[in-house]
Amino acid sequence: MSWADKRIKQYQKGQKATFLEKMMLDHANPVHFFLAIIGIILIFYGAWNHNYLWILLGIGLNFLGHLYCWLQR
Repeated sequence: MSWADKRIKQYQKGQKATFLEKMMLDHANPVHFFLAIIGIILIFYGAWNHNYLWILLGIGLNFLGHLYCWLQR
């Protein structure tokens, strides 16, 4: 039995997830993951071209992914 299976059984019994487990589940959201990858690419592209607008757009996309997960709760 894997770690995930043990934790799922504990959740079914009523145990709550820890803070780090909640953060892990937020980052496992496909929308957040997609926005984070695109954001990281834009940040690197902006740093490579010395263009702060691309960097800010990449940071904004990463923050938008976090906001999406926070508002889903």
